[in-house]
Amino acid sequence: MGLLMIPGDPAKDYSPGFAVFDDSVPALRAFILDRLRKENIRPAAPRAKSGAVIPVRVGLIPRPDNDYDTSAVSVAAPPCDGGSILDRHMGYLYSSALHVTSESIRELTEETGTPVGCHGWIELYDLEEDSRFYDDEEDGDEASWEPSSDEPLSWAEQQAFGYGVGSVRVLLPERQTVRALVDDYLAAHRRQADPRAEREPAASGVERDLRRALAERLAVRMRTGLSHRAAGGAWGRETERERARRRRDAEARPLLAAWETYRTSPPGFRDLRAVTRSVFFHTRILVLDGSGVEVGQYHHPDGPLTLIDERVRAEALDALRAHGVDVDAPEDLASLVGFPDAVIVADVGRWSIRLPQPGVSRDGLPEVGWFDPDSGTLTVYAASLAEPLTVLLLRHGVRPLLVTWGTPHEEVERHNLRAAVAPAEISPVSSYSRVTAAAQRLIPKPHRRWLNAKPNNGEALSARANSLPPPLIDDAAENSYYRRALEALFGAPVNLAERGPCRLCGRSAQSARPGLFYCHGCCALASQGVLRETGVDGAWTEAIVYALRRLAEAEFSGPPSLAQLDRVGVPFEDHVLVDEVLLCRFLLPRPHSALLSARPTRPARTWTEWLAYAGLLTDGLRTSMGTATTATDGHPCRSLFERHVDDFLHHWGVAHEPEPSYPRHPELNTTGLRADWRLADGTFVEALGLMTKKAYAAKVARKRELARHHGLRLVTITVEDLNRLPEVFADWIPKGSTG
Repeated sequence: MGLLMIPGDPAKDYSPGFAVFDDSVPALRAFILDRLRKENIRPAAPRAKSGAVIPVRVGLIPRPDNDYDTSAVSVAAPPCDGGSILDRHMGYLYSSALHVTSESIRELTEETGTPVGCHGWIELYDLEEDSRFYDDEEDGDEASWEPSSDEPLSWAEQQAFGYGVGSVRVLLPERQTVRALVDDYLAAHRRQADPRAEREPAASGVERDLRRALAERLAVRMRTGLSHRAAGGAWGRETERERARRRRDAEARPLLAAWETYRTSPPGFRDLRAVTRSVFFHTRILVLDGSGVEVGQYHHPDGPLTLIDERVRAEALDALRAHGVDVDAPEDLASLVGFPDAVIVADVGRWSIRLPQPGVSRDGLPEVGWFDPDSGTLTVYAASLAEPLTVLLLRHGVRPLLVTWGTPHEEVERHNLRAAVAPAEISPVSSYSRVTAAAQRLIPKPHRRWLNAKPNNGEALSARANSLPPPLIDDAAENSYYRRALEALFGAPVNLAERGPCRLCGRSAQSARPGLFYCHGCCALASQGVLRETGVDGAWTEAIVYALRRLAEAEFSGPPSLAQLDRVGVPFEDHVLVDEVLLCRFLLPRPHSALLSARPTRPARTWTEWLAYAGLLTDGLRTSMGTATTATDGHPCRSLFERHVDDFLHHWGVAHEPEPSYPRHPELNTTGLRADWRLADGTFVEALGLMTKKAYAAKVARKRELARHHGLRLVTITVEDLNRLPEVFADWIPKGSTG
């Protein structure tokens, strides 16, 4: 067939399609019709999506004349079909497949002068599986039917053949395999060539044919254009591809003015810091803002640093250096000011450049271009975006070697259309439970839906008492995570001998307190929550406010701390109340679960800000010591930490006096030291919240020595003790106290 074939394995290699445009439909149609013979049909390859296939061979021709991408590769009928290269052109390989073959095909073509090809197949489908088989009205459309890129063959032609005809697919090995095959072949080819041929590239018959075909087509187009110009004043008819290109250019122009405003406005992120997180040996270095929201990621070990807001790059680099990451910034970062309001999603071998939209996750953002880090090629979908996107890459520490103007392939076009018509907004639901209808009634009706909402679309699940899932056998003796979760919530060891239905979802469960059976899934949701912070308020915000207020009323007698949520603080004898406070925990977002869009409508709320938003800190005042507020019993507190402890003592009926004076001492107490509380038996209590400050730690040391000198009992509490206050104050909680 006159082709130098790239071998492929149908069981494991890629089988991509290719982009078909209006001008290549006739060649594609002729190619398929010429091979539609029953004797050519074979069983489908393991990775084929169709039921049967017709094996084919196609040519792969470098097309440096392509206006959009000089590395483009044409998929063409083989030379034996007759006609020039342009006559046999059926479409172009998608950009995602170019990095596999483009360079190798060019080298093979230039050095050998032989056309390059590969194997592939035509997809065939059972007609009875196609809905058109049952559509009697379809026959009426045959008269007006014309071949197109989507349907090169008519329905009648497919019925006559007996199969539905799908796409033509090519078979390509992975990049390393192609590279090795080409290197080996060229090495052997050079050894066989004479010394002169080794020094001078072989004459390229394919390139010569391409130049001749292009010259002939140019002559035809010039004659046609002159004819059109003389007849109607226009040079020719605009193609669909040209119209799409012009449309993208028009849509991109307003972005340039919007980006000018964006660069001069302040970002919505503050107090950046870097953290390292490793899960199953996978290390991630994240840049977070003060509320714990992920602002960017340094791709370990060599970068780049990708951000959801390019305006904070300098602060993010400082945060990484403070974290001990040796990261270099472009020397001229301050001069690279023409950057766009765009984010880079860096995957292996491909960096997707996307436009942020309020409330939309990065995966749902429209793409305006992409960068190939291996070849250094930046492809933009509108010419006016070339300069700002180049600046964006320079700020990421890379300089594109080539900037091309390309057409988004079919999948990207569909994705961008969805992003424009119905953008995928971030769901406030991070995970969902299956709470029974009976348990749901413990929560007011407007908020119940969030107990069983799906993360994707927020629609409630059906959770009837008569439709429970099969019991899960989750043994706390074997599952250490389950055991720790139960023991943390209820402050007692798990009773491994007992098992019963979970009080919230009905699955098989165990207990740490008599009669209180909760499965691993419900324990996890009580500690993690089903809702998350998204930077957008809605009906879920009202559910969060309700849950905070209800816990403050029923369990803590004041605003709870995050640490206190790790322990159930209501009487265990009241099973229904335990169920209710656990469900309230389901509705509370945890800071680590926050997921904001690249452009949130508001900054993420910290836990203190959520308490204030719920009206639980109406008198709160920020000071250097923390948030000063008044406890439920009226005692003044210099920080929320003190407030949590004071509210606990009040809630459990522990008599306490605030700000008692320590006994005088000529050396240890010359300034009138005071404790935080004194209990009824004279025990002093200190809430130690600033131990990282040397002056504060020295004062605490003097208080401890003073208590030892005078024989005073002293109880000290740190923030880590907030989830075990019942144990700390067990000696003082009145017997029979229900809180």
